[in-house]
Amino acid sequence: MLSNFKNKKKTNVQQEEQQFVVFSVGKEKFGVDVNQIKQVIPVMETTYIPNSPAFVKGVINLRGDIIPIIDLAGKLSLQRVEVDEEKKRIIIVELKDIQNVGMLVDNVTEMIRIDADEISDAPDLVKAVHSDYIQGVAKVNNQLLILLNLNKVLTSEELIELGNIEF
Repeated sequence: MLSNFKNKKKTNVQQEEQQFVVFSVGKEKFGVDVNQIKQVIPVMETTYIPNSPAFVKGVINLRGDIIPIIDLAGKLSLQRVEVDEEKKRIIIVELKDIQNVGMLVDNVTEMIRIDADEISDAPDLVKAVHSDYIQGVAKVNNQLLILLNLNKVLTSEELIELGNIEF
């Protein structure tokens, strides 16, 4: 009887947990819900697109699909740090059911589980500046992890700009 209780409790805890992919951009660490990510790939050579928005690094050809690459450090106005090119990754996401987009990050470090009750709302100061794409914050290994919603990193206007790029 006691073993059944323990198993039920474990199942409930698992339902309250979320899985996050942890990555770094500049000196900051971020987490993104795994459900937002289609895949993570090594950095590929990008082709520059003239007259594209400043946040677009270029495009890649991924198995026949042309995918715009967003420079996440530039988009989030983060200080750049020197990083081994071998560690850089592109996180592929489907933005608002429009198209696949790659987000260039410095390093994908791990996948972790975070209990829902360990996730806090972003502080008011952060909300005032970046309210749309910061999903919350969590304390992981004595460090604050900023949880992003990659579907909201680009504004509606930027999505329109992105859609108007001719490949």
